[in-house]
Amino acid sequence: MTSKCGNLVIQGISSLDWSTPHTNKSIQCVGQPFLNYEARLYNRKTFLHSSSFQSDAGNDSSTSVAAAASAVENDDPKKKKKKKRDLLKLNEMELSKLSHYEVLGDIPMHSNYEQIKRAYHKSCLSYHPDKTGRGEDDEVFLKVKAAFDTLSDVTKRKSYDSTVDFNESIPKGGESEAKFYKVYGPVFERNLRFAACNDPANMASNSDANAPANNGGKKKKRNKSVSQSSNAEQKKDKAPPSFGDDNTPIEEVNAFYEFWIHFESWRDFTLKATEQTEHDVDAAECRDEKRWMAKEIDRKARAMKRDEMSRITRLVERAMAADPRLKREKEREKAEKARVAREKKEKAEREAKIKAEAKAKAQEEAAAKQAKEKEIKAKEKAEREKEKKALRKAKQQLRKSVMSSYQSNAAELNDMWDNIEDMNDDIELLCAELSLMDLTSLNTSFAKDNDVTQSLELVQDSVIQTREKLKQSTEEHNRKRQARRDAAAKKAAEQAKAKAMKPWTREELSALAKGVKKYPPGGGNRWDAIATFVNGLCHQGDEEEENRRNREECIEAYNTAATQGPTAIVAPAAAAAPASSSSPATKKAANATSSEEKKTEDVDNGWTEEQDKQLQEGLAKYPASMDKNERWAAIAKSVNGKGKKECVLRFKAIRNALKKK
Repeated sequence: MTSKCGNLVIQGISSLDWSTPHTNKSIQCVGQPFLNYEARLYNRKTFLHSSSFQSDAGNDSSTSVAAAASAVENDDPKKKKKKKRDLLKLNEMELSKLSHYEVLGDIPMHSNYEQIKRAYHKSCLSYHPDKTGRGEDDEVFLKVKAAFDTLSDVTKRKSYDSTVDFNESIPKGGESEAKFYKVYGPVFERNLRFAACNDPANMASNSDANAPANNGGKKKKRNKSVSQSSNAEQKKDKAPPSFGDDNTPIEEVNAFYEFWIHFESWRDFTLKATEQTEHDVDAAECRDEKRWMAKEIDRKARAMKRDEMSRITRLVERAMAADPRLKREKEREKAEKARVAREKKEKAEREAKIKAEAKAKAQEEAAAKQAKEKEIKAKEKAEREKEKKALRKAKQQLRKSVMSSYQSNAAELNDMWDNIEDMNDDIELLCAELSLMDLTSLNTSFAKDNDVTQSLELVQDSVIQTREKLKQSTEEHNRKRQARRDAAAKKAAEQAKAKAMKPWTREELSALAKGVKKYPPGGGNRWDAIATFVNGLCHQGDEEEENRRNREECIEAYNTAATQGPTAIVAPAAAAAPASSSSPATKKAANATSSEEKKTEDVDNGWTEEQDKQLQEGLAKYPASMDKNERWAAIAKSVNGKGKKECVLRFKAIRNALKKK
């Protein structure tokens, strides 16, 4: 059948009758939905990619967010063909099963405020009582209004999104390596919905600038610095670590688990806790009941939050236990640890071997050195023994030669020695004092010279020279010893003279009086203890021995003070020194002086008759009823050349002298 339409010729063909043989053609999948699917399949995009949560932190306009959401909707061909749901045709049970997003026209779960508002206005056009005529108590319109009230409020929407349309199941653990990525990947991707970086509150602060807050519908002025910091935080947490695959580097795997170990969830269980506790805060009869309900709801919500974090922790632990990448890393670390231990052991063995070789070498060197020293000592000992033997032989030969010569010519040698004992004494002197060389020389003279008399004279000359040397050596030794004795005696005399010339100070006398009182008679080494006590108080840290007091000086000072008084042994400079120039230690020692020393003090003390007369006039002029310090200050002013203390001491001296009379 052929038909003609203008210049176009249409020729019909029979069914399934092709002019050319049929060939298989491959069809390539294209389009944005397929690309999104592929990106999520190979972990190039997250579950929330292209949603308002993952929008650019620097672009906070609602227009870009709405455009992204609409692009997602338009890319889905199923949504284009899906029939619009008519809520008026649903019964009560079917209506109760719908989510707020489905009630507002199947809008995406992560729609922003502008999308929600637009969907609500669109729903009002269809379900408003003025449009349907079903009255203001219409269940459908109330459902639409409740959905908008919840989703337009950031806090309520956060609590609602925490429970709606979410599978909380996690793998049981112990999965094989082949199923690991297929089992755990979707679970982590699903739970990433509640990550802090995907918090709806952050999304609302960035893109829903026009959304109403809990401030009576008034728009809050946004703080520029807060907005900038929020954008910075969102940019920082923009891309959570990917789950990856079997070829993912171990650093990225560790970063992934580190993120989930410290996972921060924005999930809010307030709405779910309200449903379980069956507390309606708005229906409370009084403030106290409302506060109690709020506390109960908050307590239940915190418990649910703890359970949620425990669930995440179990998920992470089971994933880490089954992750083949971590297992391989543990095996690698184990092998690396074994390798390091093996190298360490080999290094220790090498070092031990080197030390052992060095020790063996040192021992060999020490043994060789010891053997050499032993050999040298043996040689020296042999030489000494040889020398001793030669010396004994030379001594025996000298004795034998002199004795035989003397006995054979005794009549001719009477003028040399009086008797044989004198000769033996001289021979023993030579044997004791002469060296081997001298003895050998004498023995040689006996062997060469046929004249016995001449040889004996040589022996006698040697005896005379030896005696002279011994005499000189003895005199030199005695002279040196006497010189040392004279020096020691001179030094001792000088020290004794210096000590005898050195008088006792008031501090030393005070310490002596305390020592005599502290160590009573009858004790062992009493005066040694007293001398140590005096030196400890007055000469502590003094390294010069001549400045310290010994027991004899203490005894002599005590006896002198007992018979003649302390002034007999006190230094004149110390006795005449004024009290004002004394050091604190001197004042303390002077105050500790016994009352007997004060009684024996000179009464005159440089006072003239004129000064005594002025003192008496002052005493009569200023009565004792005056203040003590003021009275003596006035008396001292009336006495020429004397101070207050000197006037008091003079008064006491005169009073003591009068009492003795």
